Amino acid sequence: MMNTLISDAADSVCPICNGTGFVTTWQKDERGNLTEYARLCQCQDKEEQLKIKGTSDIPAEYENCTVHSFDTSLYNDSETAKKIKHAAGEYINHFQQFREQGKGLYFYSRAKGSGKTRLACSLGNAVIATNTMRVSFIKTVELLSMIKSTYNKKDAEITEKEIIDRIKRTPFLIIDDIGAEKPGEWVNGIFLSILDYRISHLLITVFTSNVSQSDLKLDERIIDRIVKMSIELHFPEESIRRKKANTECSELLKILGI
Repeated sequence: MMNTLISDAADSVCPICNGTGFVTTWQKDERGNLTEYARLCQCQDKEEQLKIKGTSDIPAEYENCTVHSFDTSLYNDSETAKKIKHAAGEYINHFQQFREQGKGLYFYSRAKGSGKTRLACSLGNAVIATNTMRVSFIKTVELLSMIKSTYNKKDAEITEKEIIDRIKRTPFLIIDDIGAEKPGEWVNGIFLSILDYRISHLLITVFTSNVSQSDLKLDERIIDRIVKMSIELHFPEESIRRKKANTECSELLKILGI
C-alpha cells in the first residue's frame, strides 16, 4: 500500500517543471551573457482550470460535455441542430473577437429538454479549457431564491449585494432558463442591476430560454440589453432529454429481463 501511495505521488508531479510550477530558460544577449527567465508551467493552467471548474456551478451531468460531443443525430431536425453546433464551435474558435465586443449567445426553444443548457455548459467548459476564464452557471429561479433567502436574516452567510456582485462580475456567465421567473418590479430590478453592469463592462453572458428574446415578459430596458449582449439561436423544437431517457430505460429494462 505504501509503495502504491509513493508511486501515485510521483506520478502526480509534473514532469516538465518537477512540481515547482515554473519552467526556467536561459537566453543570450548580444554580448553572449546568459540571463535566466522563469515562466509559469502549463500544469499551473490545468490546476487553475480545475479550480475554476469546481466553483463554476456547472451541473455535474454537463461538467465534461464539449461542443464536439454534441450529438446532432438525436434530433429529427438534424440540419438545424448541425447549424447550432457549428455556430457554437465557431463562437469558441473566434472567441476573442466576441469577447472584445462583449457578445454572448441566446439559445431558445419552446421544447423543454432540447439541449440548450447542455450546449451552453459546453461553451463554459470550452472557455475554461482554452482561456482559463472564470465561469458561473446560475438558473434564474435559483438566483432569485438565493437573494430572497438573505432577507430578514441578520446572520445570513452571504448578503444580497454579495450574491449580485459575484454574478454581475463573472467574466463568463451562463443564465439558464431566463423567462421562467415570475415577472415583476423586483425581478426587473435584479436583472437590470446585473445586466447593466455586464453590458457596460463587455462581460460575456450566455442565455438559455423557452421563449425568444422578443417574447420575454421583462422590462423593455432588460430585453434591449439582452438583444445587445447576445446573438439569438433557435434550437429544434424537440425534447432530446426525453428521447435519451427512453433509450436508457429500454436498455435497463433488458438487464431486468422485462
